[in-house]
Amino acid sequence: MKSIILLGNGGHCKSCIDVIENSDEFQIKGIITKDKNFSERFMNYKILGNDAAISSSFDKDDFGLIAVGQIKSAIKRVLLFDLLRKNKIKLATVRSKNSLVSRTALLGEGTITMHNAIINSDAKIGMNCILNTNCLVEHDVTIGNHCHISTGVILNGGVSIGNQSFIGSGCVVKEGITIGDNVLVSAGQIVMKDLASNTLHKKILD
Repeated sequence: MKSIILLGNGGHCKSCIDVIENSDEFQIKGIITKDKNFSERFMNYKILGNDAAISSSFDKDDFGLIAVGQIKSAIKRVLLFDLLRKNKIKLATVRSKNSLVSRTALLGEGTITMHNAIINSDAKIGMNCILNTNCLVEHDVTIGNHCHISTGVILNGGVSIGNQSFIGSGCVVKEGITIGDNVLVSAGQIVMKDLASNTLHKKILD
């Protein structure tokens, strides 16, 4: 199996560990945390150090996965992504064994599909994205880089989402809708119209 190091030690990291432990592709080598005062282990995996230890922790064949969550802003995940790229570290693309990914769908490097996510035909997912538990990404959907499609989201056919956007738990997005860059849609919304970049949406959109 391939060796992988996770960056982060919060709730999303726990979920990533569960996905990886149930896969046959990666073996977790250890965890890197931003905390300066870190414990020795996290979920029984060795803490290799904080962010300053990134360059010294990775061997040539190790993969990295950003296991920091994303709600209000993607900036932490973007900065870590750029840091791994700067250090020429390979980013893993991780698929839960319990997710369904069409043979014609494309997943960018650093992206993870969590348990029971469904990614249908000709969907195109960018780099460093989270496709969270029970989300449905229908045919011909396009998602940019550094996005989080949260638990139970339904993106109907032909939806387009820009970079660094967050779609909250249980949202339903009508077919063909375009959502711009850096958009935050709070949980449970029904999106029936296009959403401009750099906007926050907390009420039902009709």
